[in-house]
This record gives sequence, structure tokens and C-alpha cells, in this order.
Amino acid sequence: MTDRVIVQDLAEVPSKPTPGSELPAFQGEVLSRATFGASAASFTPETAVAPLPPNLAASLLAESLAGPWPPIDAPIFLVEVLRRDTASSAIVATGMDAFGDQPWPDAQRGVFAFRHDWMEPLVERLEWQTSVTRLASGNESRQARRRIPRRWLTYKVGNARQTDALVADWLADHLGQAAWWPLPQYAVHLTENAEEGALTLGVSEADWRRFGPPAAALRLTYDGVQGWDSDERWVLIIAPEGWQVAQLSDVETDLLWLAEPLARAAGAGSSVMPLVWGRAVDPADLTQWVPGMVGGSVTTTVTPAQTPDMDALDDAWLDEIPVWPDGNWRDDPTTVAQATITRQDFSPADPWVRRDDPWATTALQRRYLASSLDEIEIWRARLWQTQGRLEAFWLPDGLAPILWVTAEADPEDGYLRVEGKDISARISDFWHRPAACLIVHPDGYRQYALTATCHLDQGGVLVLRSGLDDWVPTGSRVIRLVRCRLDHDAIDLYWHSPTLLEITLTARQLPEPRGNDRQTYEGE
Repeated sequence: MTDRVIVQDLAEVPSKPTPGSELPAFQGEVLSRATFGASAASFTPETAVAPLPPNLAASLLAESLAGPWPPIDAPIFLVEVLRRDTASSAIVATGMDAFGDQPWPDAQRGVFAFRHDWMEPLVERLEWQTSVTRLASGNESRQARRRIPRRWLTYKVGNARQTDALVADWLADHLGQAAWWPLPQYAVHLTENAEEGALTLGVSEADWRRFGPPAAALRLTYDGVQGWDSDERWVLIIAPEGWQVAQLSDVETDLLWLAEPLARAAGAGSSVMPLVWGRAVDPADLTQWVPGMVGGSVTTTVTPAQTPDMDALDDAWLDEIPVWPDGNWRDDPTTVAQATITRQDFSPADPWVRRDDPWATTALQRRYLASSLDEIEIWRARLWQTQGRLEAFWLPDGLAPILWVTAEADPEDGYLRVEGKDISARISDFWHRPAACLIVHPDGYRQYALTATCHLDQGGVLVLRSGLDDWVPTGSRVIRLVRCRLDHDAIDLYWHSPTLLEITLTARQLPEPRGNDRQTYEGE
């Protein structure tokens, strides 16, 4: 009789738990002595339905699962409760550890197992942080505040599958919590069927650099920032019949080696994507098309990407800064002429206006396309080298008309005889400031030089501030370059596919360094 009274009392208490550590400890002790029969089985599911916060419920469940009592339907009922409960991933993890099981294909816990809709690009944002101070001379003092950029991903979900409607419930449970997020831009596909228990996956064009660890323990060493040397590598496999998570032991070009046998079979064509830790903190805007179908964008911050291979860069250097290529003119690039203006208009009289910078600043917008894995790696390295607004580079401005060399030039001449088609009388107006130029020979060979001014003397004469590497033949083209930096620390990468990347950048023209704006230290 006494036992039955205690059982009934415990079943009532878990439904309305009270603060304190004594009661959870008392319940755990009772569960460890599971001798009450069927009434105890009724008590345990009640505890699972209303778990105690935050880690106490996980301990109770682990104790219950570790020592189940007859009848057998008690453990089965606990598994069903775990599948319905979406409030805490810790409870699920504890239950799976006790059972020795793997995540269920239909229970979306801790893994954002939703396909990205490639009808719209996947947006990857890299966000540096730079402190910029404008000097009285018109130059700038820039200091980097963040070596490794923040990394954001914006998925597009909703491609006419009813399972995509589950994303709203999944986000409601996981907003602000750490979870695994896939990288669709690095997806590969199975080239053949993978049977249950397989230890290898046949894939196409797998790059080991893209299958990195899910988390980064960053630290600064003499060799730079390190922290991506973990042996753990996890992938998400999405097949028509469902999804599963697998751990990799090795990555080859056409083969992925698994650390454990494959839990379920996956057919040819299934997607395999790397997994990284991330956290969604912003609300997602989802549109309900019809009952059971939604679509919208989901944004999350994920662990930083590995440092790209800087040896992939082959950009030419001029005056200690790299030369960038011109952008894609598919869309007309824009140019904005800017200046720092102070304006006061506090009275009926004319406003008072003052210009506060001695050097004009022009903003140039450029769009770039990378259509191969090698080109994508080059652009990643180029962006890492620039560090947002920190580092400067040369850029074809597209404002000055192209000049044509009219006479062969010796490397020691110090000038180029040029002409501009249809504007021969005004070519000096476009080269009145110190700049640089790209010289393209008729055979495609390129060389670079610093320029001064351009004057008319039996045609146009472009004065050079630096020597030439080689002879310049007649008919070569001369393209003006301007010294720039990026005008923003946040850079958006638009992934149209795993092999097509689009980047939109805005560059700000910088004045030429002069006076003590640049200091050079020479060793003895």
C-alpha cells in the first residue's frame, strides 16, 4: 500500500515540477529502483512529456532508459515520446546514447536537412571588420579588427515539397541553438548506389579542402591563424527516400571513406554535403503558398571557413599592391563621384557649404563571375588577401578611354606615344592625375607601369613614373588603373551552382600616397 501511494505521488509531482535540486534527485533514486510494476511505467512517460529544465530531464531519461523494467512497452513508449518532443536536443542525444541508436531519418533534430532551392542563389556572406580614419591629407589610416571573417549563409527553401513546411517547426525549436548546417555550394553526388553497411561512397569531383571539420578552434600562431586541424568530418546525405548523417574518415577525388557503416541505402544521384556547426538567430520570413507548403529564406551564422590556398593567386603587383582584373560588363557598371561635404542650413539665407577633403573619391561597382572550382578558389584567396576595407589594389576604372601606342617604346624611354580614337585632342584631360596603366601587347602579353600626366607633342605623350619590363610594340592598348580599396567589409557571394559564383563589389578610389603617409623601414 505504501508503495502505491508513493507512485501516485511521484506521478503527480513531475506534471508540475517545482524549483530545487532535491526533488529531481529523489525521482532519480526512485527510478533507479524500478520495482513498482506497471504503475511505474505510467509514471515515466509523464516525466518525459513534461521534462524538467534544463539538464535534469536528460538525466532522468537516461536513468530510466538505462534500467527499464517490465513490461516491454515502456521503452517503446519512451522512444515515441522522444520523437514527439522537440523542445530539447539534449534529451534526444541522451536517449540515443542510452539506446546506442542513430538519429531517425524523419526526426529533424539538430540538422538542417532541407534542400536549397537553386532557382535562387545561395548567398554566403563574409564579414570583416576594419577601422577607417580619414586624415587631413585626404589619405586614410586603416586597421583590421577581425582576421577571420564572420560567415553567414542564406538558404532558399520551398521547392514544391510538403516536407519543406517542416522548416517553420524546426526553426521554432532551434533558433538560438547550435545545430548542424549543410553547405550546398560544396555538394557532390553519388555516382552509384550505396548499399546499407557500405564503407565507401562513390562521388564526383570531391575536394578534400571543402570537407573540413564542423567546428573551428581558432588560435593565432607564428604561422598565422590555425584551428581547422580536427579529424572529424561529417556529411549530410539527402536521398529521395530520406536523409542521414555520416562521418568521413578520408576524402578522395571520386571516393568518400566512412568511419562507420552506412545506416541506410542511398541511391545514385543523392546529394552529399559537408556539415558545419551554426546558429540561426534571426527570424525567417516564410510564405505559405498552400496548406502544407511554404517558401522563404533562412539565414544562419556558421563556423568560419578554412583559410584558402594563397598560392593559387597569380595577380601581378605594382607599387607593392596587386592588380585586379576588370569586372563583367553584363550589367552596366556604375560610378559615383563623392566628396566629404559639410552643409549648414539653419536660416533663410543661403546655406553654408564647405568641402573637407582635398582629394576626390570615386566609388566603382564591379561584378565578377567565377565559373570553375579553380577560379572560385582564386577569388576566395583574393578576398582573404584584401580583408574587407583593409588592403588596397589596382582596378581598371573604365572611365578613361583606351589609348593606342603609335610608336614602339624602349623600356628606358620613360614615356609612351599614344593616341585616343576620336578624342585625340582631349586625351590629356583623362590622365592629369598620377595613376597607373595596364599595357596589353597585340599578342596578349601584359605589363604594368605607374603614370604621371599626358601632354600633346606631335600627338599624345603619356609620361611614366616607373620603368617598363619590356619593349612596347606599336598597336598596344593602354588601360588606366586607379588605386582602390573595397568600400565595405561585408562581401556577398552568390552561388548559382557549386561551380558558378557571382560577386558584386564596390571599390573606393584612394589618393596617391604622399609625404609621410607611407613609411619604409630598411634593415641594416
